Amino acid sequence: MKKIAISLPLAALLAAVPVMAHCPLCTLGAGAAAMGAKSLGMDSTIIGLFIGAFGVSTGLWLGKKIKKEYFKFQLWAIAIASFLLTVIPMMKIGGDMDVIVIPMRLFGDIGTMFNKVYWINKILFGSIFGGLMVGIAPYLSSKMTELRKGKFIPFQGVALTLVTLGIIAVIFQLVI
Repeated sequence: MKKIAISLPLAALLAAVPVMAHCPLCTLGAGAAAMGAKSLGMDSTIIGLFIGAFGVSTGLWLGKKIKKEYFKFQLWAIAIASFLLTVIPMMKIGGDMDVIVIPMRLFGDIGTMFNKVYWINKILFGSIFGGLMVGIAPYLSSKMTELRKGKFIPFQGVALTLVTLGIIAVIFQLVI
């Protein structure tokens, strides 16, 4: 039984065909990273980063399943709807006071637009970056393939997406 349990995933990896689009692997990777970040007690911004990536990745994956285009930018409309339907319910994970405070003391009287304190929910802040990164990843992957003269690494899109999200997560952990 142990041999079967080890050989099946190995056979699946060896038989895998290269995919150059958003797929269940990106979605699974982003969702697993969000759960892992939460269980490790990381900052809510990092959890939001992976939640936003999960939302956009899910939307792009499901949007590509619809064969007929009913309106212009249908794929991105589905991705944005998926992002909002994923992120908005999750914004309460960190609590009401889990915010990034941005003091704007540029000029003018107290209370004017340039002399206020603004805040943004950490989950929302991170998810915006995560969603943008997943949206940009296919472009970066195609440019990387172009630079390598048509050659690509197996699972290049997934690896590029998750590595880039990991780098952004490290930056957020150190800065925020």
